[in-house]
Amino acid sequence: MIDRLRRGALGALACAALVVPASAGVIDHGVWKVERTVLPYWQVGDVDKTLSRACSLGTFNQRVPFYLAGHFYGPFGSALLGAAKGTGLNLWDPYKRADAQHDYWFYRDRTSSCIVMTAKVKEAADTGPPPAVPQPALATLPGAPPPATR
Repeated sequence: MIDRLRRGALGALACAALVVPASAGVIDHGVWKVERTVLPYWQVGDVDKTLSRACSLGTFNQRVPFYLAGHFYGPFGSALLGAAKGTGLNLWDPYKRADAQHDYWFYRDRTSSCIVMTAKVKEAADTGPPPAVPQPALATLPGAPPPATR
């Protein structure tokens, strides 16, 4: 009787292993590397002591650590920093301290020695619409083909 129960339990376990996918319970959050440079990590922005303290207390952090990341791999100041946008992308900010015009970089996030650095978002250059006709400077280059005529 015991042997029959043991075989039945092993058979049920084998069937359950076939039905459940191998990746059950595994969550892949992924990493987007937004920056990769040989510069030291402390040149990414200015240290904000107020936000660093809030980060240490768990009230200003990344939603998913290293979802947005900067990889600084130079000989001095190499580190992997987590990033968040001031618009709220990957940012946990229940007290609304973030500014939409800044990016936030986290060094040692979710620890008591967290450091938050801020960097102002650069304005995109307004280049205007693309030219509708060939530019005269391109047509006068030596060796350039003659302009098309209609």
